[in-house]
Amino acid sequence: MESPLPNPAFGAALAAALLYLVSIARMLLDLRRMQPPGRLPALPLAAIGVCLHAVAVAASIARAPDTYAFGLFESAALFALIVTGFVVLSTLRVPVQGLLLLTLPVSVLSLLGLLFATPGHPPIHDPGAALISHILVSAVAYSLLAIAAGQAVLLVWQERQLRRKRALGTLRLLPPMETMESLLFSLLWAGWIGLTLAIGSGFVFLDDLFAQQVVHHTVLSLASWLIYASLLVGHYLFGWRGRAATYGTLGAFALLVLAYFGSKFVLEILLGR
Repeated sequence: MESPLPNPAFGAALAAALLYLVSIARMLLDLRRMQPPGRLPALPLAAIGVCLHAVAVAASIARAPDTYAFGLFESAALFALIVTGFVVLSTLRVPVQGLLLLTLPVSVLSLLGLLFATPGHPPIHDPGAALISHILVSAVAYSLLAIAAGQAVLLVWQERQLRRKRALGTLRLLPPMETMESLLFSLLWAGWIGLTLAIGSGFVFLDDLFAQQVVHHTVLSLASWLIYASLLVGHYLFGWRGRAATYGTLGAFALLVLAYFGSKFVLEILLGR
């Protein structure tokens, strides 16, 4: 199948995917040797991969002057780029290297979609700065909440291993649970604020909720927003943490994925609209 990307972007996407795979292999080798994941040279390779990933995403979205494609595969690649970029930058200050083992495979899959999948949504001509800003704010908010979901996955695994007293050597490679939970709620606050801005600005572009076929997207996004808000209020007022925080985070993010990517998959892939 011929790639829909121009040759330079095709090469950048392919190189980024290969660098991500090498980084994953290196981190798994570090884990096997009981070393913290993401040590040199895995992290620099992932950082170079992010730069190449950005080139591929820019070329896939900006197909022509004043024409932008935000279909399922372009959106997935943009989302994965922001998530992985955030995690790589965050490793400079906080111990989130383990999240790369979750985000890098997603980035590889998103790049494969760019490389070989046929675009299923017509480009948007002259969308305007306001709509572009809304899309970028939404992508950043979703990305922060995706990182929070990855953090929740690590917390669930960490708690289960502690209860079963298994792989204690591997557990030492992760920060203490208190640090992990503190980082989780920091991510949730940032992501929830971004999601609030994204939902609020989105209503500006909805002239007819049903005619634009986004009712499911809106309802699921609002349900996710309410769950996140409940978690944050419960943590602030009642000290909610542990399973309530992790499973609530994962449930809210699942709704968010269904709201955006689920809707795009049904419309573009199943219905061909």
